[in-house]
Parts: sequence; structure tokens; C-alpha cells
Amino acid sequence: LVVLRLRSAQVRRNRSFRLFSQRGDAYAWFAVLMVLVGIPLSSLSIDVVRMMYVRSHLQTATDAACQAAADALDVPTYLATNQKRIDPGLARRQAAQEFSTTLQDAGQVRYTIDGLGIDFPAPTFAHCVARATVEHIIPMTPMMNVSVQTTSEMRVRRE
Repeated sequence: LVVLRLRSAQVRRNRSFRLFSQRGDAYAWFAVLMVLVGIPLSSLSIDVVRMMYVRSHLQTATDAACQAAADALDVPTYLATNQKRIDPGLARRQAAQEFSTTLQDAGQVRYTIDGLGIDFPAPTFAHCVARATVEHIIPMTPMMNVSVQTTSEMRVRRE
């Protein structure tokens, strides 16, 4: 009877040790899961938020540049023939100035502007396309490219 009680006590001690050991294993697995999944997902979410920030600022700058290009009236032609037409040289200069002025935080947010493209599908329309590359925070994540485009129409009234 004494031997059975001793064995029963040893079995209880072994079970409690095993439960404690398994509980410790769960904490270790949770820590490994956090390192392998949680940290990369959180860094990816930071990169995605930065990409959305860059996209909205790039869209604002492209809208402003395209409107500046559309407002570049070819004044001599307009005065002589009353025909509204965009002056391409003036439009590109005004758009570039407006675009670079609007995007002055590129170094702080860590993105590079790949350029602003302007074409004129009609005499009173300007179409602008801008691209940027957002640098990643975590080395193994890919670079993110952002592209926006907009079209503006010239608005001129003769008074």
C-alpha cells in the first residue's frame, strides 16, 4: 500500500512537470511565431502605409503640375485667332516647377521620383503621368513602385 502511494505521488509529480514543460513549449512556439510572422507583417504594414502616403502626395503633385501645364496658354495665337491652345514649352516648364515644389519631402519619407511625363492629346488638354519608387524598411521586402496619372483641360475666358 505504501509503495502504491509513492508511485502515485511520483506519477502526479511527473504529470505536473510535463504540463509545466508543455506550457513552456507553447510560450517558446508563440515567441518563434511572433518573430517569423508578426514582425515581418508589421513592417510590411508600415511599408504599405508609406506607399499610400507617397501615392497621395504624388497624385496631388501630378494634379497640380497637370493643371499648371493646362493653364499655359499660347497667348499670341489666342490673341490673333481667338483659338485656345497650350504652349508645350511653357507648359512643361510650369509643370516641372509646380511638381518639384509640391514634392519636397522625398528625402524624409525615403522615396525617389522617377519622373513626370506630359503629353498633349488635344490642343486644350494636358495628360500627366508620374512615377515614384518607395524604399523598403526591411531588407527582404521588394521595392514598391507607384504610378499616377491625370488629365486637365484648359479653362480660358475672354473678358
